[in-house]
Order: sequence, then structure tokens, then C-alpha cells
Amino acid sequence: MKRLSSKNTFGTILIALCATCIFTTTNAFSAEKLRFIGDQNIPTGEKFKETEIGGLSGLAYDKEKNKILAISDDRSAINDARFYEFDFKLDDKSFSVTPTEVVTLKNKEGKPFKKGTIDFEGIAFYNGDLLVSSEGWINHEPPIPPEFIQFTRLGAYKNNIEIPAKFLPLKDKENKIGVRDNLAFEALTTTTDGKTVWMGTEEALNQDDRTSGPNYASVIRLIQYKDLKPVKEVAYRLEKVPSIKIAGLVVGETGLSEMLALDDNNFYSIERSYMPLAKKSVIRIFKNSINDKTTDISKMDSIKGMNIKTVEKELVADLEDFSHQMAANFQKLDNIEGICFGPKLANGHNTIILVSDNNFRKSQRTQFLAFEILP
Repeated sequence: MKRLSSKNTFGTILIALCATCIFTTTNAFSAEKLRFIGDQNIPTGEKFKETEIGGLSGLAYDKEKNKILAISDDRSAINDARFYEFDFKLDDKSFSVTPTEVVTLKNKEGKPFKKGTIDFEGIAFYNGDLLVSSEGWINHEPPIPPEFIQFTRLGAYKNNIEIPAKFLPLKDKENKIGVRDNLAFEALTTTTDGKTVWMGTEEALNQDDRTSGPNYASVIRLIQYKDLKPVKEVAYRLEKVPSIKIAGLVVGETGLSEMLALDDNNFYSIERSYMPLAKKSVIRIFKNSINDKTTDISKMDSIKGMNIKTVEKELVADLEDFSHQMAANFQKLDNIEGICFGPKLANGHNTIILVSDNNFRKSQRTQFLAFEILP
């Protein structure tokens, strides 16, 4: 669950000096553009089948059933860990969603996950099953490590998938090695052919880099899986926190909130920045490319000070540009964390659907957005 005010000390200006020799290639290829189709908002507190709809952090499109699946990052605190199924209507002029089912995810013993033991963030299809990533709870006592789990389509546990050791905090070194608390495996996607899986951290590993701020853009890791085995890692540089000054201060946080794979080497990414003093979310979508110059960093325990090439990226859209087209009284972006492809439109163009994590806060809401991808 993204508690947006807890990851950094927002009363401090985030200033950082570059500690790595990492090169980023941008604007090397042309990205598509988006056209806004429609949106739908669900207020915090709305119930469905005796559960509270909220914390929606990842999306997957079930083509066979023509449904959207949305994973909740509820740590089994409000209701058992679960995902929702939504019916939806989408054409070139309108978009709407309706919840139709809620599925409880089960642990190895076939029981619902105990409170606080997981923090599910990403969801993707794989050979008819579901893959789900959990950020864990690093600052918990004892620390709860991140997990990568395979479930059946009906939510039954099948298998834990290997996570490379460099991502896992070591005992007594939780803040020196591995993922940071609440900044772990937020992004998860499978390629359109269903054969390759990508999973990414929201922010940099402790041993790799510092976190992003208004004056620094950190570097995170993405893991590529084949046959559910990690085979490759690449580096992805985040954007700096947008420079919005309030009372002379520029404070905030940013991170990779989701990925959407096109094939083994190309994907969309969502970077979500939050500026607490401005009470503003900045949501940007990028198109990214991996090529023969991109460094495979899977053998590097740390990339600090290393001469490597990161993923190429180019801006597709700043979603604030579409806010005036959104539903009246809801023209402020919320905490967008999920993305999936939708069905093709009559003109043959692809669509994408996004969702926000409301953090179960009354001041936020669950926001669904639909866009046409313009070639």
C-alpha cells in the first residue's frame, strides 16, 4: 500500500549528488501519443460483496472473459487479500466499469493470508495462471521480505518464484542491502505473447543508489524472467521529482508504479510523483526500449560507480494534460498505479486502461481511465 507521506521526510529539501557513472539514452525513438476516451470514479468506502473496493494497485486484462482484474494492496487489514473482476464497456467515445466478482487469494495452506504478511502490488497473466508481486514489509519486526507468487486463476497458491538474492534484505542489514520499505516490487507485466515476464522495483536498491528528489534521478532495476526463471536485469533511470515550489520548498517523491510489456525489449512505464505540499500527483507514461547497448546488470551486486547503459525512454504523455476532459468534480489525478491493455477499437488501435490506488483514504478515490493509443 502506498502511504504517500511516509517514504521521505517531506519537510526536508531532497538534494543529491550523482554517485554513479550511469548513462541514460533518451529521445532515441518515436513514441506514440494518447487520446482520452473516458473515466469512472469509485468513492472510498464503497462496498462489493462485503469487501471494501480500494487499494487497486495493478491491472490485468482477461481477453477470454473480456474482464479487467485488479489486485488490491490491502494487507489483509480491512478484508482478506484479494483481487476484483470488472465488467467494462469501452469504445472510441465512452468507458465504464462494473465490479462483478471478488476472489480471495490463498496461501500455501489454502487459507487467506494473515494480516500484515503480504502487500500485493502487481498482477499479470501467465499461461492461464496469475502472477502477483508483493512488496513485503521491510520495516516490520521481524521484516517480511518481498515475494513473487504464482496463483491459479481462482486464487489458489501454486508456487513461489525465485527473486535474485541482491533484492532481498539481509538480516540486520535491512536498510543497507536489497529493496527499501514500501519501495519494492510495484511493477509487474508479461509480454503480449505471454512468454516473458518483467518485474521492477519502485525505487533503487539500497546498495545501488539513493532515492530520487527534485535534484536527482535515481536508477532502479528491472528483472526479466523466462520460464519463470530470472535471466536478465537492466537499469532504468527515473525522472526527478517535478519542481513545484510551495513556500520556497521543493519536496516530494517519485517512483516506477507499473510496467506494460509490448515484447521482450519494449514496454510502457508509469512514473508517479507526489508533492505533498502541493497535494498534487504527477503521472507520466513513457515508452521504453532495450537494445544491444543496454547493459545486463544481473551479475552486478551493486551498480554504484559502474559504467552502464540504461533503458532508452521517451515521454508518451503527462496525464495532467487530459485532466480537463475528465468527469466534472474529478479533474485532479489520483495515485495511478495500474495499467493494462484493453480491447482494440473498431479502427484497429490499441487501448490502455489505468487505475488509481486510493490508499483507503476518504480524501482519495479509485479512478479508472481509458485511452486510445495513437500510432
